[in-house]
Amino acid sequence: MHPHARSPRRLFIFLATGIVAVLVLTGIVLSSRSTPEATGVPAGSGDSVLRGETVRLLLVGDPFAVALEEASTELEQLAGGQLEIEVVGYDDVRRLTLRNAQDKVSAYDLVSFDVVWAGEYGELGVLLPLEQLVARARAQVEPEDFLDIAYAQSRYRGHQLGLPIQPHPELLWYRKDRLAADGLQPPRTTDELLQVARHYHKQEAGEYGIVWNGQRGQAFGQQMAHFYAAFGQPLLDRAGRPTLNTPQGVAAARFALELLKVSPPDVVNTAWDQRPRRIAQGEVTMTYEWGARAFLVEEAPASNVAGKIGYAAAPHAPGMEPVTPIGTWSLGIPANIGPRQELAWRVLSWLTSRQVLKVLARYGNGGMPRKSLLRDPELVRRYPVFSVVDQLSQAGQLQDWMRPAVPQWPQLAEILGTTYHDMLLGRLTPEQAAARAQQQAEALFALRATGH
Repeated sequence: MHPHARSPRRLFIFLATGIVAVLVLTGIVLSSRSTPEATGVPAGSGDSVLRGETVRLLLVGDPFAVALEEASTELEQLAGGQLEIEVVGYDDVRRLTLRNAQDKVSAYDLVSFDVVWAGEYGELGVLLPLEQLVARARAQVEPEDFLDIAYAQSRYRGHQLGLPIQPHPELLWYRKDRLAADGLQPPRTTDELLQVARHYHKQEAGEYGIVWNGQRGQAFGQQMAHFYAAFGQPLLDRAGRPTLNTPQGVAAARFALELLKVSPPDVVNTAWDQRPRRIAQGEVTMTYEWGARAFLVEEAPASNVAGKIGYAAAPHAPGMEPVTPIGTWSLGIPANIGPRQELAWRVLSWLTSRQVLKVLARYGNGGMPRKSLLRDPELVRRYPVFSVVDQLSQAGQLQDWMRPAVPQWPQLAEILGTTYHDMLLGRLTPEQAAARAQQQAEALFALRATGH
């Protein structure tokens, strides 16, 4: 077993830059709330879920993990056992999961995973396929109640590798009070986005039009993948070959350079955690941000914009189809779980049930994978973003093709996030960056094809 497997109950490990800030802000939010009232968790849970056992979870530091930690005492009482939770940063949850997979027996009963890793995990056999377990407990799991795309994202080559715990559509957040005061509508296209951002960009006054993920590496790589999607350009063609050096790809790069002009000077060092904080402080008018983090502006006492934020679909290039990128965090069972498989499955199906997910929503998880909860009147009042996500889902505008779940995804995102970052720093033109990214991506996929 790994040394980290012996972590004390509810151990938090912060290994990623910026994760402390978000979780501290989250803690402030949660500490200001009264304890949620008892909820309709399935009766008899104490006899059927933990049965006096301690279950070990490896989680990324996202809202669902924070909510689970805050709700753990209530859930432990209901389930009749203990939840031992280890929370780490984005890159570290993948690293620790891959390392854990090399052990004879897993140190964890459940692990969270970004669905973009499904290809890599599927190829390496990291996670236990769940389709037979789901089939036997279909009435309990209710797979049809999950957002269709979130459930599908957790699958690789016919194998269900996990169940969704937190979908993450990257929406456009905007100051609805400012736009309304100036008679402006939320931007629907990239051209309109730039116009609105220019209107509110007053750098000398410390006010900026928009903020986004410009940090070198994975953060900007994922943002560029979303910009490619806005211009209708997939990263791979139908045969799985890189398609980065195209007119649409170059247009996406030019769009990033135009955004740079209406963004904070340090946007090239900005990543996920800083975006909600910047808009919560009131210094920016818009941001690209995950819907599940809306509570960071709506409920944090430190937020200056509670009730002033609107949520809209990600803007698309003129003439292109509307598309909003969605990522999802899912929970899976390590393939090397050994004799604890039955326990792990009981807990997994319970934690992702609509009853427990509603408990987590009341403790601050603003990313709901179940359709029924996105339409729950009580939750919609607290999380206005739920209605937007539901509408986009019903319209078929939530898509994931811009972040292909292939084994090469982490390296492909790194290529995008470093090559185009050089462009942001003025070292490459958009055309040069697209050509270099294409060359590096082709080499990456050729290397994979040869088995090296």
